[in-house]
Amino acid sequence: MKQRILLFLMLIGCVSLSAENKTPAYQITGQAVEQNSGKTIPYATVTLQTDSAKTIKKISCDVSGKFTVPVNEKRKYTLILTALGYAETKVAVEVTETKTEVGKVNMAEGTVMKTVTIEAQKPLVKVDVDKITYSIEADPDSKTNNGLEMLRKVPLLAVDGDENITLNGQSNYKVLVNGKSSSMMSKNFKDVIKSLPASSIKDIEVITNPSSKYEAEGVGGIINIITVKKTLNGYNGSVSTGFDSRGSLNGSVYLTTKINKFGFSARYYGNGYKQPGSYGFSNSTNYKSDQYYQSLYDYKGTSNGYSNGFSGEASYDIDSLNLISMSFWGHLGGNQSDNTSTALMTNTAGALTRYYENLSNGKSTYGSVSANIDYQKTYKKPDKSLTFSYKIDANPNTSNYTNRIDSCINYTPYSQKSIRDDLGQEHTLQVDYYDPLTKMHQIECGLKAIFRNNSNNSDQYRNDTLRVDQSNKLNYDQYIVGAYAGYVFKLKKFTAKSGLRLERTWNYGTSTSDSVVKFTNRLFNLVPYITLSYQIKPGKTVKLSYTQRLQRPGVWYLNPYVNNTNPLYISYGNPHLVSEISHSFEAGYSMFTSKFSLNTSLNASINNNSIERVSTMDSSGVTTTIYKNIGLDQNYNWNSYLSYRLGSKFSLYGNGTFSYAKYEARSGQNLKNEGFGFRGSLGFNVSLWKNASLNGNGGYSSPYIYLQGKSSGYSYSSIGLSQYFLKRKLSLNISVSEPFREKRKYESNSKGDGYTSHSEGYYYTRTARIGISYNFGKMDVSVKKAKRGISNDDVKSGGSSGN
Repeated sequence: MKQRILLFLMLIGCVSLSAENKTPAYQITGQAVEQNSGKTIPYATVTLQTDSAKTIKKISCDVSGKFTVPVNEKRKYTLILTALGYAETKVAVEVTETKTEVGKVNMAEGTVMKTVTIEAQKPLVKVDVDKITYSIEADPDSKTNNGLEMLRKVPLLAVDGDENITLNGQSNYKVLVNGKSSSMMSKNFKDVIKSLPASSIKDIEVITNPSSKYEAEGVGGIINIITVKKTLNGYNGSVSTGFDSRGSLNGSVYLTTKINKFGFSARYYGNGYKQPGSYGFSNSTNYKSDQYYQSLYDYKGTSNGYSNGFSGEASYDIDSLNLISMSFWGHLGGNQSDNTSTALMTNTAGALTRYYENLSNGKSTYGSVSANIDYQKTYKKPDKSLTFSYKIDANPNTSNYTNRIDSCINYTPYSQKSIRDDLGQEHTLQVDYYDPLTKMHQIECGLKAIFRNNSNNSDQYRNDTLRVDQSNKLNYDQYIVGAYAGYVFKLKKFTAKSGLRLERTWNYGTSTSDSVVKFTNRLFNLVPYITLSYQIKPGKTVKLSYTQRLQRPGVWYLNPYVNNTNPLYISYGNPHLVSEISHSFEAGYSMFTSKFSLNTSLNASINNNSIERVSTMDSSGVTTTIYKNIGLDQNYNWNSYLSYRLGSKFSLYGNGTFSYAKYEARSGQNLKNEGFGFRGSLGFNVSLWKNASLNGNGGYSSPYIYLQGKSSGYSYSSIGLSQYFLKRKLSLNISVSEPFREKRKYESNSKGDGYTSHSEGYYYTRTARIGISYNFGKMDVSVKKAKRGISNDDVKSGGSSGN
């Protein structure tokens, strides 16, 4: 293992040396300063032009106004320095040596007169109290790159070897388009952004502290894609395909077009996947039983499946102040699995007391359809807007599982079949109003109404006879009415943002099996939000914030359907669950230059009614799992993210989280657990030769702590190579996940009232992938979207009661 790690580090070192050897041979250096006072001008934009006025490079100065512009040949150039509030400054320079120093470049404050207007070009990076904006439009690389490549340049964002995108080291973030939720972006962000030409993107905003406008669910941050709003006609598209070493295939088609006032984009993708066999075992000790004292369960299985989907957006410009836009998204997939397992039990003397084999297979389908329409009214006053939105979602799911128990000792053989049919529907209406009153004062407010209906029909047959006591019909309705208001105050370097969100929830459910269970509850949540920010100096900011977060239980947590496909492990939901409510505190510091970025924060989350999985074991050795609002959770984290860019050839990024978690249950079972944890990753991207780049990523996570135990830690790594052809229209990508390890081991230890349990699982992880993509067409526009709209992210999803 040490030799493999050493080999990986040597590879990175060789790649770094390769990048250094390919660094341009000449450099132009200098510093932007104010003409009268001599103060440095941070983050001024430096544009390099040839003597024929052709722009070949554009960079931003660092926090002290210093800049270094790499060039490839000796010749005469013109440097153009621009910054907000300053007049454009031009410097003629002739490169004759390896390093050409232009010294301090004096920039005069810009003035506006009746007949002459001096304008500043847009800087590459802009910092606000709660967001960082990177101007894709001002970067010359946007003419050839796609959207995913440009994300690597954005502060606080990282793209690993598998093209997974993280914000400030976290994968829990929202993606918006022009300030509103986009279903196609939220479901398959990396695929969509990769197929999107960077020339259609104006800015990328990284919002690290969402305001009260957004749902109270715990969002780690927001990536807001601001699209270009030009009126040119044309079209743009791409096709791609790929396969991996397991025999999986994928393909996609993307098309965007603009005809006068009407814009439209659509995308289709499809893939089939194969999962190699997995295997594992678990053993447990039952202190409540002498006859079934020890249990050993082992399994092995395979699975394969498919998925395909479509997405689209359309817009119509009624006039310059009124816009109608819509988007839709849908997917359909399925999988099939085959598993075999054995279970045996022994008494305290070690003698066999029970044995059986379980042969199971299953098929399932899952789907989703989502659509929304928005009407946006803007005003002559910049950024002032009024938006009306409607959104509809539907999620059908079906499953059919069979299992056969035979070869039994002291156990009755049987065959069993479980059939499920689920449908979730959601309707949302929303109104948003935003008004920047003055430079010091801004307000926003809105109303929202949500109606959700979830229906579930599950039938279970034992030896071809319907079991009424194990079958269930669930109908669950939820009504939510919400309102929010926010206020922003800005005074020089100090900014305060505050807001309040009110939410009223009504839940009605009926569960019908051999008896009828009805449950209702009404919830009222008042969610405050406040953030205080102070800019120490340009590029360095400190902030404090407090808010509440809530998560409502999804249908998987509520459904009382009993899943006993494995007779030793039974699980079901709890229809009486209520929403989790947590208090969140954060203190953060951020600084960045054109080469180095750092964001670090301390945060704490306290929850007094978290939804926890609670497992118990009876005297026969059967483990039963249910969900309850019994958690007293405390989580403390120190998060840090940093990135470093060496010219345009090499970039390095990393993040780390140190955490302490404490869990305790109010169930009277003396359940509690606590411990420290760490998660970290390191990645790089380097240009090798013309239109080729190499990237790598690796990380480690320590054991995860939960109420009744902990899971094992794990590590991961990947490496990839990209090559472009045909003026960057055709790309070839090759990558390998887990190049140094064929399979991964997963362990878990838990304990409860009268039992302990240990399990191990092994999964094949090494995968090689090849992908080909081709971009066609020419257009400088993307479909316009309303700036504000619907974003539902309040439901706690997951659970195992239904699977």
